[in-house]
Amino acid sequence: MYARKQRTPPKSRQRVLETVRELLQEGSFHESTVEQVAARAGVSRATVYQQFGSRLGLVDAICEGLDLGSVKEADDIDTLLERTTSFWASEETLHAELYGAAAIDPAAGEFVARQTNDRHSHLAEVFGKEALPTLALLTSFESYVELRRRTGLSERRVVSYLQDAASRLL
Repeated sequence: MYARKQRTPPKSRQRVLETVRELLQEGSFHESTVEQVAARAGVSRATVYQQFGSRLGLVDAICEGLDLGSVKEADDIDTLLERTTSFWASEETLHAELYGAAAIDPAAGEFVARQTNDRHSHLAEVFGKEALPTLALLTSFESYVELRRRTGLSERRVVSYLQDAASRLL
């Protein structure tokens, strides 16, 4: 029996991902072409297309590194809200850029739509369809941003606020 050797991703892939992350954090990914991403990463355009397939593939590859596992493992609402808030906070700048770019960048827009649909499906499956409207609101990035940035609540206070709201609304 032969052991299958695990392949490590090429260094060029890592350079491209770092470049995409930088462009997202700078707010210029939506303006960048695949050619510009490749040039900035120091790889050929063919390498980017071969490894990622498209601009959407670039966004998907960045988002694969985001850990949603602990959120999906939450089986009670308080834990769900705590973990969702932690997830948004862990990559707040990246999410802000992706959600902001979604209005004008099809790749980012497709990612946000898929992420929202996945979140809603998970919430309905675990907590029931009756709870979906309330939990969709309480677990959204937009709600997190409103509470964290616009009202100035600490991450811990955001969690407490969301948990209190959930107990009143559900």
